[in-house]
Amino acid sequence: MAAEEIIHQQQKRKLRSLAHALRPIVTVGGSGLTPAVLNEIELSLNHHELLKIKLSCGDKAARKKVREEICSETGGHLIQEIGGIIVIYRKTKVITKKSKSKKNAPNKRQPGKARIAESRPSRRR
Repeated sequence: MAAEEIIHQQQKRKLRSLAHALRPIVTVGGSGLTPAVLNEIELSLNHHELLKIKLSCGDKAARKKVREEICSETGGHLIQEIGGIIVIYRKTKVITKKSKSKKNAPNKRQPGKARIAESRPSRRR
């Protein structure tokens, strides 16, 4: 789990309510947590932040081991576990893109708005 971020109980409650409507995006099958499945979890966490995962990999002890491995490898927080379904949350890293210089951008004016304002007669008399 990420040591620098702590999820409080009130935040967990809100995340659980948001996760209620989600469907499991990733399923961990009988072959366990493979690098391909772990990569898919990473991609999904980067895209969604809140992720529901279905664990179909044996008994309760095996699911617990997979759950802990997912949380440690991805840096995600376990929000909820009900049966074979877990909910993981990880805040996405904000990536900023450099914007183009506005000096070279042409001045974009919407001609329709200016014409409408000029052609409308004044209502004041």
